[in-house]
Amino acid sequence: MKKILFVVTGGTLGMRPKGDGPLVPSEAVSDLVHFIPELEEYAQIEFDILCNLDSTLITPDIWLKMAQRIEQVQEQRSHHGVVILHGTDTLAFSASSLSFLLPGLQIPVVVTGSQKPLAMTRSDARNNVLGALEACLDGPTEVMVFFNQSAFRGNRATKSSINDYNAFSSPNYPPLGKVGMHWEWNHDLFWPMTRRPSIAPSLPKSLPHAPLVLPWVPGLDPGDVLQNLKHQWGLVLEAYGTGNLPLSPSSREALLQFMTKGGIVCVRSQVQEGATRLQTYQPGKELLEMGIIPAGDMTREALVTKLMVIKSYGMSAEKARFQLGHSWAGEMDEIA
Repeated sequence: MKKILFVVTGGTLGMRPKGDGPLVPSEAVSDLVHFIPELEEYAQIEFDILCNLDSTLITPDIWLKMAQRIEQVQEQRSHHGVVILHGTDTLAFSASSLSFLLPGLQIPVVVTGSQKPLAMTRSDARNNVLGALEACLDGPTEVMVFFNQSAFRGNRATKSSINDYNAFSSPNYPPLGKVGMHWEWNHDLFWPMTRRPSIAPSLPKSLPHAPLVLPWVPGLDPGDVLQNLKHQWGLVLEAYGTGNLPLSPSSREALLQFMTKGGIVCVRSQVQEGATRLQTYQPGKELLEMGIIPAGDMTREALVTKLMVIKSYGMSAEKARFQLGHSWAGEMDEIA
């Protein structure tokens, strides 16, 4: 029987209501054993409680701890794979970060959570945990997000519903697998081993603070923000459509100065489906001519976490440009 490590980080799945107040963390492991006793019919399960937090409190330091634990499992060959129990609000950020921190991954890693606590009536937690376990036992050796009935590539997933049990989607890449009466895996979509580094880079000692993310809206005056970037190393502009922004002369000058000093500036679309095509319209073409880096079809979660990992390795803006145009773990359709 295969051994699977469950890494607990907290989230709604393991919470319980406290009187009439908000949901609070509970004993997640004892709840799992009590409410899903058949877990041990699938595999030999071991638990590792990394933390027990609302996912809004998950930090880049915890991403690194998760990656270190997975790396340890892989090096020691102690388990077939890892299931991570995580709150939904930042789940896609964690899944994306793990895919970039572990580009040479050789074991399946599945991140899951739930919309309702395991201990509540009609909870989706039971099916998500069992589905994640099955995906870990029989799925590809990459970071996945399992939710409802779908296994998504982790760095392609994003939270798309607050209320529905079908809480996650993958706008620009089909599911790797789906389960109904039986599993159906799309083997042609798995990230090939030939695209993974034969010698994986060492994990960074730390991750930087996140780049500044600036969603553009009509009437926005970004002058004060763009002219005060001295404490920032990276900037993500979330543009309209294919990557269009109406930059004023002063904003353009501020961005050019920031990039001259080594700052990394990327542009992605606010639209979930599709990719940036900066050459399509004049506003986007001007961004391209300035040297701003198009993000293709990466999700916000993937772009932010990939930038942070790139920065943690001390890459220059020019090297970052190259890396952002090439897929590390299947996070994007590569930019020609």
